[in-house]
Amino acid sequence: MSNVFKYDLFVSYASPNADIAKYVVDRIEKRGKRCFIAPRDIRTGADYASEIVGAISNSVAVLLIFSSESDKSAYVLREINSAVSRNKTIIPLRVENFLPSEAMEFYLGPTHWLDAFPQVLETHLDSIIRILNGMNQNNTETNNSCAEFLYPGLNIVDISELLQNGWDKHQVTMREIELDYLCIPADKFEMNDFTEGTIDSWMDSVQEYDTSCALVIDDKIMGYCDIYPVDNKSFYDLKTGKSIIDEKMIDLFAFGGSFDAYIAMIAIDPSTSSQENYMRIFSWIFNKIKKWCDESILINEIGMSVYSQITEKFAKALGFTETAINPANGKVYCTHMDKLQANPLYLKLVANRN
Repeated sequence: MSNVFKYDLFVSYASPNADIAKYVVDRIEKRGKRCFIAPRDIRTGADYASEIVGAISNSVAVLLIFSSESDKSAYVLREINSAVSRNKTIIPLRVENFLPSEAMEFYLGPTHWLDAFPQVLETHLDSIIRILNGMNQNNTETNNSCAEFLYPGLNIVDISELLQNGWDKHQVTMREIELDYLCIPADKFEMNDFTEGTIDSWMDSVQEYDTSCALVIDDKIMGYCDIYPVDNKSFYDLKTGKSIIDEKMIDLFAFGGSFDAYIAMIAIDPSTSSQENYMRIFSWIFNKIKKWCDESILINEIGMSVYSQITEKFAKALGFTETAINPANGKVYCTHMDKLQANPLYLKLVANRN
């Protein structure tokens, strides 16, 4: 195996299929290939989601143990998203006569299924080994150490600017979903198509107007934020926890007027998470609101979804108060712009433009 990758195969599976996954790993490793399988290979005390994403990055290919259980697993879907966003080869081993949902089919696309029901046979394992042996491991990833970056170092960039500079909308969407996976533990929050949105709604939300930014380090998106002007009725539903924000709530704000605003998400990769980077994103948010004000887009109340302790600390320091629990089990914090503009931390963040 090339020293570019630590693992030949990352094995993605749902807990009810653990025995099948362990059997496949045992048989594949006896043939000289190295597999990553959770929880066996998760380092003690390490962040689970970060370990998973890191292992996918360091694997030649991803083996999906596909069943009705894995099809509905939020963990599996997020792992496959991470694999797709990294252009990994996905080998779907179907262990049940079950067709994939639209969400799973979106990620997998046209693919050759290895049908291994009612049981996994040696012929299926032979096929997996042949696929791995046939892959050009050295060319799967490129070394960017000497590359010329469009955004060298650390930058806060409007998503609209990234798209205008040729960044792929699909890849931006995949990375945002992955950042949610890294920052919103599935065991604490209800993340599904209703609360997080479908793939289509995610794609629709990655628009070319200036409601989103990315924390970009050497051309890699390491964080993002969405803030949307919404109408009073939609804001009330968000403020009281009746609904999760979606693209239908975004009001027609380009011509000016009076609106409320909602910060749908602030997500930063744990490897890059720091108080300073959160301050950079909040600085972008508040300067964006100030820019809107200069363009006669006036914001009255402002709310935000909170899924992490550090975001909650910033919300409290900025004078936001908790108003509800949203359908994803996240906290909702709100304040009025008049109150926010008198907050010392807000004044500091507005003055800090990056």
